[in-house]
Amino acid sequence: MKVSVVIPTYNDEGTIAAAVQSALAQKFEGGFEVIVVNDGSTDGTRGILVKFGDRIRVIDQENSGVSAARNAGIRAASGEYIAPLDGDDTWMEDKLSKTVPVLDKNPACVAVYSNVIVLDGAGIELWCCVPPEFQHSPTLDEMLDRLWVYLPSATLIRRDTLLAIGGYSEEFAAGHYGFEDTFIMLLVRERGEIRYVPEVLVRRPFREFAAKYANRLRSRRFEIDSAEAFSEFERRFEGSTVFARLVREHFGARGRKIAKSAVDEAASELVGVGLMAMHDGNRGFARRCYRASIRYRPLMLKTYCRLGWAMLPGKVAQRLSPMLSPGLRRSLSGPPVLEERPQ
Repeated sequence: MKVSVVIPTYNDEGTIAAAVQSALAQKFEGGFEVIVVNDGSTDGTRGILVKFGDRIRVIDQENSGVSAARNAGIRAASGEYIAPLDGDDTWMEDKLSKTVPVLDKNPACVAVYSNVIVLDGAGIELWCCVPPEFQHSPTLDEMLDRLWVYLPSATLIRRDTLLAIGGYSEEFAAGHYGFEDTFIMLLVRERGEIRYVPEVLVRRPFREFAAKYANRLRSRRFEIDSAEAFSEFERRFEGSTVFARLVREHFGARGRKIAKSAVDEAASELVGVGLMAMHDGNRGFARRCYRASIRYRPLMLKTYCRLGWAMLPGKVAQRLSPMLSPGLRRSLSGPPVLEERPQ
């Protein structure tokens, strides 16, 4: 078996069928299998997977997080190469045929990645996820200098490399969001070259791309009077601190810059959630978000200003708001600018 496609899924009933079908539709003659790890889904995901019959292998496990799900798929795999595919992405039909030969022909290369296109609801192309400055084969120093841009679905990795480094760190637990893929690619890069294939081989719907924010902007689903509920919400951001710690432990001083970048990103996203809550009139939730952001990044003066504004009674803020410039008013009251991408 040349390739094992590993699809971790948790409550992806709206997208998992398209993801699996895009894997099965590959125009690749080298031989591949599709393994889907159902990470304790509570929606209709399992029923959708059953419909694919013996064309795929399904592994069911309790909800343990995406790292544990990917590792379960890697352990069950028989392919020489592992092709991760998230349950909300789809591949172009030549994804494998254009990436597998790169590993076949280059023994020193341990992984390959490509670009990803973001699509709107009508299927119109919006932008590519990998900006020009990231469209090359990176050195390890480059990857330690800034958070490298790629998606797991756009990668292909040698299975023996993943096994040698122990797979994905399961310190990124269920409920954590992101960074487990960033960390493992650093470890992969230590083992050999990662090559960039200048092709768009993965599709991601904008609604799923925006889930990085949207999953965190659902303040109405949380009782702001409950510290326990907010702690549950804030756990979504803890992957950044896990990543920062692991990078510092593994790479020492070389990892300080990227560790800080990860923590700063979590702090910025919490501010974004706070601004959305302010825009929705949920000032109490906004205050919690700003305080959480300050715990990540205590020296950001602007966050203290936003916290102070959120602490004003709503009627007082409403009277003062016309005195502010439009830019300052938006900066204090939201909504955030979620993504700024080239047109």
